[in-house]
Amino acid sequence: MEKARSQQKAVKASIRQSQRSASTLRAASVFVGTARIVAKERYRNFCRLTFRCPEIAATARPGQFINVYLDGLGEGIPFERYGLPMAAILPRPFSIAKLLSLRKGEVSADEAPQAFSILFDLRGIGTHWLAQLTTDVPVRVAGPLGNGFWLLKGMRTAVLVAGGIGIAPFPFFAEWLKKQGVEPIVLLGARTAEHLPFDPVRAEFPLLRNGKPLSYWAIDEFESLGVRSAIALEEPKEGFFVGTVVQLLEAWLATQKEGEQIALYGCGPLPMLQALAAVAAQHRLPCQVSLEERMGCGIGICFGCPIPTNDGYKLCCTDGPVFNAHEVAWEQLLPPPSLVPHPVTRQGQSP
Repeated sequence: MEKARSQQKAVKASIRQSQRSASTLRAASVFVGTARIVAKERYRNFCRLTFRCPEIAATARPGQFINVYLDGLGEGIPFERYGLPMAAILPRPFSIAKLLSLRKGEVSADEAPQAFSILFDLRGIGTHWLAQLTTDVPVRVAGPLGNGFWLLKGMRTAVLVAGGIGIAPFPFFAEWLKKQGVEPIVLLGARTAEHLPFDPVRAEFPLLRNGKPLSYWAIDEFESLGVRSAIALEEPKEGFFVGTVVQLLEAWLATQKEGEQIALYGCGPLPMLQALAAVAAQHRLPCQVSLEERMGCGIGICFGCPIPTNDGYKLCCTDGPVFNAHEVAWEQLLPPPSLVPHPVTRQGQSP
């Protein structure tokens, strides 16, 4: 018991040390208030909600997240808990998937952003409750939160590697990269086609190996943005790359010349991200990963989301969720397989 307390104190001390240099300006830019749902999409086991909230849309950066509170609807509207447990009082963190503008109440994409969207799979009570909400419903939110992806000097190509719902922050990031003059390439992996968060479409400009497409199928969300993409499925299906998304990345990297200005960005299950970090190290490529931990507050108060790094423990919510993959202490973050009681959950949001 004493040993456990000592370890806990060491973790908190390390986190406090990392927070001493945190800027108070970042906290000042966080909006806490009401956002109204203006669009909703339900498909398979996924849901995308779009919220009108100019305050968050104006300051959000790729890789940041927002908190959605389930303890009640905004503007004092009576709220029935639908049997939600006490855990429902905790906020749910979601990656900001996209920024959009609103014209006459409709979602648009060609003006200053007035809204943002989140993408999630229906995993637990909280996400099922959110998926039942309808348009024009006000919901209490806070954001933007955390530190997102950053641009590296001289980078020409950014490869965004996603596992399942880990694709959530990448539409926003891909659009932003294009505006910075960097070519984004998106790789998405899933067990089966039914587990894909976005629909597959025939690739207009597929990624090639020896003159043949690595995958004939691309991601509709990114094809519409003019961003090249490819899909890997672990269960063989005609036209798709067969294997994991990291194996798809390795196949693509084998077609590239040494010295190309390439950076890797990952979001997905922890074992996938660990494998991605290993590939990045092997090819001596910079790599950033968006990590997920259970968050009690999302603002650095509860110390509930420590991430072990080579420089001590950091908080996923305030120091992250994006970290340099080469600085994460993966052997401490991932327990041995024999100690994992159930499959590791997918990246993108908490249930």
